[in-house]
Amino acid sequence: MTHSKLKVTDLRLKYPGVKDKIFDGLSIDIKEKEKVLLLGPSGCGKSTLLNVLAGIVPELIDLPMKYEERLIDPSAAVIFQDPDSQFCMPKVYEELAFILENRQVPAGEMDQRIERALREVNLNVDKSQLINQLSGGMKQKLAIAGTLLQQADTLFLDEPSAMLDTEATEQLWALLMNLWHDQTVVIVEHKVEHIWQHVDRVIVMNEQGEIVQEGAPAYILEHYESLLSEYGIWHPNAWLNAPSALENKAGLVPVFNYQNGVIKRGKKTLYAIEELQISLGEWLVVTGKNGTGKTTLLEAMLQMVPYDGVMFYQDKRLKTVRDAAAHLYLVYQNPELQFIQNSVYDEIYINYYHQNKETARHKTIQMLELLQLEDVSDQHPFELSMGQKRRLSVATALSSPADIILLDEPTFGLDSHNTFQLLTLFKERVQQGQTVMMVTHDPHIVERYPTRRFHVTENQLKEVGAAHV
Repeated sequence: MTHSKLKVTDLRLKYPGVKDKIFDGLSIDIKEKEKVLLLGPSGCGKSTLLNVLAGIVPELIDLPMKYEERLIDPSAAVIFQDPDSQFCMPKVYEELAFILENRQVPAGEMDQRIERALREVNLNVDKSQLINQLSGGMKQKLAIAGTLLQQADTLFLDEPSAMLDTEATEQLWALLMNLWHDQTVVIVEHKVEHIWQHVDRVIVMNEQGEIVQEGAPAYILEHYESLLSEYGIWHPNAWLNAPSALENKAGLVPVFNYQNGVIKRGKKTLYAIEELQISLGEWLVVTGKNGTGKTTLLEAMLQMVPYDGVMFYQDKRLKTVRDAAAHLYLVYQNPELQFIQNSVYDEIYINYYHQNKETARHKTIQMLELLQLEDVSDQHPFELSMGQKRRLSVATALSSPADIILLDEPTFGLDSHNTFQLLTLFKERVQQGQTVMMVTHDPHIVERYPTRRFHVTENQLKEVGAAHV
């Protein structure tokens, strides 16, 4: 009989200052070498449960909790939603050497082990590489390399592919599944198509943090597909419920023009842009591998980083952030970078207040309800789940009067309900004459929605045409 590897019974847990418990009597038992996928709507407590099973709560994050019994693996390895949250050192080799030092590996063996781990995750860097210069996807690969060096019996994966492009996601899951045969694995993941048939058990949680169904993947999909859809879970058939595509528009007049462009990261040239013209009422997507500089393009358009060439908005040359911010609004991949208020309500209200004091409160309440944030309106933005933070960051953009909204992975970390809600909102804004320009790795979005698509390849930004007609 297989022994229990991870277990908690009658778990009761809540966040300080929040009235309702996240868990009230939850029990879960995971067997040795079992591969388990936790599913549920955004904010239901999946990541919190993972942290409890990993021992992060309450050992590192002190939350009020009670339970009858708890069994954890003290040497487990964890990969978080945000890889930055787990790095301790400034350089790649130093970070991985730090892990080996803790395992008392002789210094003479370190370089060989580090290089092997980096090869296994396909991360090609040298000894002087700074972590803060890596893209989000490259940082996630570094986090995976760190877990390989830990050689843990138990692996916790909290959306490890969230910041990776499609090709890298496939490679990552192929790598993990090749390595995890002798490990117990607990996964929280939105993009399940690569792993659905490769886990032993799917556990479905509802919005109240209760386990409502569990079983083999095929059984869950056959009997509870409607429940998965109701909870916004990314099951293999989820995109059948997505909003319809836009009809392409013709004869639009360009308002933004970038000529003789070169996008740079520091002194390094990333790619050239002969000319980029953007009109109002367009839906543009930018694709390309991790680290190619897609986010850097958005930052350059907002005049936040140096670039070569000239940018104009309606014949006025853009030179400063103030010039660009009158027409463009950028939402980062990491939503925390742009929060400036102490409550969710104020984060949205401040934009509406500067537009019209009389209607600001009404419009703020409407936006909170639209993006299902009314229940957390009094909370600090940093206290939200990753999915809630993402919705709030997009809400700040939608509440701005900008003509062009620049979005860096706007659907990352969202359940299907909120993804489809945002896509519907973006579609409405485009139909009203606003322009949406997004960096995305989601092939479903790329195939369905853009009126034009740009791809970074061979040191150039190339227009590859609309993905639909």
